[in-house]
Order: sequence, then C-alpha cells, then structure tokens
Amino acid sequence: MLMGKVDAKKREKKNKLETAAYELFTSNGFNETSIDQIAKKADVAKGTFYLYFKDKSDLINHVIFKRSVTLIRESLQRAKAQQVDDHIDRVIFLVSDIIEHLRENRMLLKVISKNLSWSLLGHALKEDEDPEITALMNEYVAELTRHGFAEQEARQLIFIVIELVSTVCYSSIIMNEPDDIDTLKPMLFSTIRRMLTK
Repeated sequence: MLMGKVDAKKREKKNKLETAAYELFTSNGFNETSIDQIAKKADVAKGTFYLYFKDKSDLINHVIFKRSVTLIRESLQRAKAQQVDDHIDRVIFLVSDIIEHLRENRMLLKVISKNLSWSLLGHALKEDEDPEITALMNEYVAELTRHGFAEQEARQLIFIVIELVSTVCYSSIIMNEPDDIDTLKPMLFSTIRRMLTK
C-alpha cells in the first residue's frame, strides 16, 4: 500500500515535469527553456528533475515519445472506427487523420519536429509500454502480410510511411516548403498507395 502511494507520487512528479516542459517548449522553444524554469513551473525542486531525467535533451525525448504515441494511438483508433475495408484506404485515412491533427496543433508539431517516428513507436512496441498501440500496429502489419508482404517488409513499410508523413508535415505545415500541405497531400497519398501495392 505504501509503495503504491510512493510510486503514484513519483509518477505525478514526473508527469508534472513533462507537462511543464511541454508547455515551456511550445511557448519559448527548447533552447530558450532552462531546467530551472521547468522545475519552477512543475513546482518541484531542481534536484527532483535529475531523479527522472539526465538532462533537458532526455526530457524532450520523453515528451516527444509520449505526445507522438498519443497522437498515433488516437489516429489508429479513429481509423479503426471507420471500418474501411481496403487496407490501403485505411492507411490513407490514418495518414490524413494525423495530418489534420498536426495542422490543428502546430505547437505540438513544432515540439515533435520531424521526430514522429517508428523509432519512438518501436520503443513502445518493444517495451510493451502501450499494449493498445502494440495491438493496433500489429493489426496493420498483419493486414499487409495478408496482401503479400513479408512481416519484416510490412514493418519497414509502416516505418517509411510514418517517417515520410512526419517530415512532409513538418516541412509543409511549419516551413510551408516546398508548398502547403493541401497541395502536397495528393502526391503524398499517391506515393503511399504505390508503396503499399504489392
């Protein structure tokens, strides 16, 4: 019972630090945010910061990981709820949902930057940190294997699609390069369709 309370307090402090950091990173930027500011905003002692994170880079990696996984999980849930029959159309719906979410949450996209990646998701899958996202991603892999892809090939394709979407979203939504996202979406979707066609 006592250990449960201690663990809950630790989780609460870590979450407070992550939330404070996210808010400061989105408003001030990563480089302009200090560990002192994060600790003060989280209402914890500066030494507490170092109980959970090695440095500011370690913290931003945790923040990016959590926000990315939440975004992907929610988009996967919405895509599944649509009950789209065609496996490629399902991926296109997922990608479109992610794009719209990032367009509406530019500050999130700035923090995530180009780091909405399979390496982050792969960590969640390997460590089984998020059983729901693991199950949903495995459904996509299984669907691709039913359409002629080897399992490793299916995982590589999902990795490439996520990396591609992440980079295109950041460049087009934040930088407006080489064009706005609405202009790029048809080519992006066409490219993904070709990638997923065996």
